[in-house]
Amino acid sequence: MAVGDISELLDVEIATISHHLKILKKARLLECKREGRFIIYSLSPGLLQQCPKSTKQFLNLGCCRIEVPGNESDERG
Repeated sequence: MAVGDISELLDVEIATISHHLKILKKARLLECKREGRFIIYSLSPGLLQQCPKSTKQFLNLGCCRIEVPGNESDERG
């Protein structure tokens, strides 16, 4: 997503989003690519993983995992 899209989705100022994206990119948690005048951010490959025996996803940070909250209706089947 582009900074403006993330800002709108989270209802947070663009400057704040840009600052946090810079930190996440430096930590190699994000990748970015230029598309025209926009920079598109995405999670680094392998960061978001699926639990082997469930539909839950998690962020694999190496030292720990952070479970990604899912939609309750998805979990009920």
